[in-house]
Amino acid sequence: MTSEGASPRPKAAANALRLVRNAALVCAGAAVVSALVGIAVGHPAPGGALATGLAIGSINGAMAARLIALPIPFLATSLLRIMTLSLIGIAIGLAFGIANVWLVILGLGVAQVVLAGAALREQLRIT
Repeated sequence: MTSEGASPRPKAAANALRLVRNAALVCAGAAVVSALVGIAVGHPAPGGALATGLAIGSINGAMAARLIALPIPFLATSLLRIMTLSLIGIAIGLAFGIANVWLVILGLGVAQVVLAGAALREQLRIT
C-alpha cells in the first residue's frame, strides 16, 4: 500500500533517464560488435565507421533531455541537435575515408531507431 501522495509508478524523469540509458547501452554494445566484426573480416575502417556513428548517435537522447529544459522551442533544438550530430558524423566519417562516410551516417540513423524503440518499449511498459 502506498501512502497518500506517493505514486506506485516511477516518475517521468526516472523513466526518461532509464530510456536514454538503455538506448545508449544498446548502441554501445552494437558499436563494439560492429568494430569487432569489421576487424574479424579484415575491414576495420568500415566497422569502426559504423561503430563511431552508433556511439555518436547514442548521445542524442541525452542531448534532447538536457535541451528540452531550455526556454527554446523543441523544434529549434531538435534541428540544431540533428544538424550538429550529422556534421560531426560527416567530419569523422571523412577521417575514415570518403567511402565510409555513409557508414557513420548509417550508425547515427540506427542509433535513432534504437532510441525510438526504447521509447516505444518504455511507453508500452508504463501503460
